[in-house]
Amino acid sequence: MNAVPDRAHQVHAQLLAVLRQRRAAEHSAARLLRQVADESLHHALGYASIYDYAEQALDLTVRQARGLMQIGGMLPSLPALDAAFASGALSWTKVRELIRVVTPETEAAWVSEAIANTSRTLEVMVSRSQVGEAPRHLESDPRGSARTRFVVEMEASDAALLRDALALLRTQAGLTGVELDEGAALAAMAQRVIFDADGDGAPIGERYRVILTRCHACGDAHAADADVSETVAAQAGCDAEIVDLRLGPEHGHLTRTIPPSTRRAVLHRDGTRCAVAGCRCRLWLDVHHLRARAAGGTHDEHNLVTLCPLHHRRVHEGLLALASVRDPRGRIGLEATHADGRVAVRWRG
Repeated sequence: MNAVPDRAHQVHAQLLAVLRQRRAAEHSAARLLRQVADESLHHALGYASIYDYAEQALDLTVRQARGLMQIGGMLPSLPALDAAFASGALSWTKVRELIRVVTPETEAAWVSEAIANTSRTLEVMVSRSQVGEAPRHLESDPRGSARTRFVVEMEASDAALLRDALALLRTQAGLTGVELDEGAALAAMAQRVIFDADGDGAPIGERYRVILTRCHACGDAHAADADVSETVAAQAGCDAEIVDLRLGPEHGHLTRTIPPSTRRAVLHRDGTRCAVAGCRCRLWLDVHHLRARAAGGTHDEHNLVTLCPLHHRRVHEGLLALASVRDPRGRIGLEATHADGRVAVRWRG
């Protein structure tokens, strides 16, 4: 009578053990693939790019390779997540979600939630959280998701063309595939299509109009139909028009976060292009405060820098650090430190 249940438990235990072994192998793959990329070992094997190597030698898709490399680069700074992945307690899909939000201070809490919940539940929890936030249970979080999944099916030849376009966009911005996710890159391409369709817009004008409502008391921001991440709200707040909708004599009053004359001077100083070394973008430029206003930063020109939308987003995501530097000859430059450790300076004068 007990033979069938016993057999079921036995097979179930075997399956769990196999899956844990596979997850541990995925951990090793992430570490090793990142090592190949960091040391450019794929060149010694005869492959022009890490993605050619991944596709042809490892039978990985570009998306899989990019995900594994991103994970492999983050694991050394996240020991709790690294240990859970290495032990097989977490799959690489869960780890891929977690690295969007975890920090050394919050990783233990997130690892516990990831082990206790399904991948789908974890995906929703992550989409409703910001980097550095502790996990919140869904029933206690009424906000809509700040991120959404967009899936499209196309011809293989069209997909190859899209991958080439994304690679070109990353090259023009001086960003690697690990630093720039496909969603942000596709959004940047869409902005260029809209600009080309308009034909009359100035390259430095607004790239699109998104109305965000920010509570003056609590600082929470949202759009008409969805929540807005703090990253997007902070990026918009750097260089935006602000309409005061509070009741009173200032109702409907329009101001800009940066005085128009100062904004024009900064754009002219930076050559009307993104000031990050290696970036050639001249469309829809934002002016960013090197030292945030909340931290005492001013609208002085030395505290302002011109950025393209992609690099501006990376700054507010904490994946790109900017600093003003001076060389012995007195030249002023912008030092950019990327998430992968690359440091580059663009000098003025």
